[in-house]
Amino acid sequence: MRDLSDETHTFDGVEITPGLRVLDYDRKWGVVDPEQFERKGMCDPGGEYFNGWYEIKRDDGSRSLMNGTRLTTRGE
Repeated sequence: MRDLSDETHTFDGVEITPGLRVLDYDRKWGVVDPEQFERKGMCDPGGEYFNGWYEIKRDDGSRSLMNGTRLTTRGE
């Protein structure tokens, strides 16, 4: 699969939005934490210094920090 990611899209080209269901680089399913989109800090999504890393709430209760390259919406 070709990498279609950028700061706002997953590896498979899907726009990263609050609550998007994703499979992360560690092969764990979860959702993009919607709370980070509500914050207004300069480093949060939409902020001036946002670096493309998203907080993921995994199904097992753990959390991870991943960028679009490390996220996909497809289980393979």
